[in-house]
Amino acid sequence: MSIFDTTETAFGLDISDRSLRLIQLSKKRVRSTVQLHNLVKLPKDCISSGEILNPDVFLTALKKLIKTKRGKGQLSREAVVALPESRTFLKMIEIPSCNESEIENKIKNIIPKHVPLDVADTRMDWQIINESADSIKLLVGAVSKKIADNYTEILLKAKLMPVVLEVEPVAILRTINPVRATKDVSMVIDFGASRTGLFIAKNDSILFTASLPISGQKITESIAKQLDMTINKAEAAKIVCGLDKEKCHGALLEIFGDTILELAKHIDDAIKYYNKNFGSKHKVQKIIICGGGANFINIEKVLSQKLNMPVTISNPWENIINPDPEFFTKERSQSYVTAMGLAIRGLDAKNLL
Repeated sequence: MSIFDTTETAFGLDISDRSLRLIQLSKKRVRSTVQLHNLVKLPKDCISSGEILNPDVFLTALKKLIKTKRGKGQLSREAVVALPESRTFLKMIEIPSCNESEIENKIKNIIPKHVPLDVADTRMDWQIINESADSIKLLVGAVSKKIADNYTEILLKAKLMPVVLEVEPVAILRTINPVRATKDVSMVIDFGASRTGLFIAKNDSILFTASLPISGQKITESIAKQLDMTINKAEAAKIVCGLDKEKCHGALLEIFGDTILELAKHIDDAIKYYNKNFGSKHKVQKIIICGGGANFINIEKVLSQKLNMPVTISNPWENIINPDPEFFTKERSQSYVTAMGLAIRGLDAKNLL
């Protein structure tokens, strides 16, 4: 039985180093809609690389997020929460065929070879990807108990019950791949303010993840330095000018020529690694960009030219009704992709058992 009394509404909480975001969805007959939403910025050094360094400041921000929420209706106290991508591990592993009751022990025997965590101090979950007569292929998610327990303790102080702690790429994929029927292999690049994540997925299964040494904040700081302007003006220039050679005299395209080449190389290396380790039967067919960095004008066109591959910007509203297009603009929506995916899981009772 699900620990939710109802799945008519579901609350997703996205925690990043720079901000807190909430989305509560209300279930409709065909498509769900956003019932409640909010965003609260976090002060610098409140969270670093996913670790809460200042619990009191974090708790104050979380309470503000709840109190000042936008929309109509009551916020659920049961939340699906994203674990920090920088502190979690997703690995595809293969074990000998066995009974379901034996899977956990077999995972514990093999997972130390794949993640730098002590099994005794690790919380794990897994999804069966494929079974044959001889073996079982699994997607395993792992996080240290310290991180998971730290998040849980603070959320409980805010009178929230974290019913699921989920790895961020899984939530993202749930939002931008709502049909889950295609056999195409896709690469997803999540451009965040403090970090950029990359993963390769087929249907609703993630096959490979990686982090990239590029972030929205670093790009903004670089613009501010090279063009001698404030951070706020640099952020505005990034959105207004982007990589359009016709805007701002093509200044940003020129500044970020080397950065784009570096990004394209990282993407190409990830594709080569995937082909070598996961077989070349199913090639990466397309690249999808999401997160705040997806608002960098023409980034999809420039990357598509560099990689000779289709690159698109994600559409978070493909399966969810946008109740307030003036607030949830095309640009702002990209920052809510993770929170949406968390809430979508909350609406699916069988995934909360």
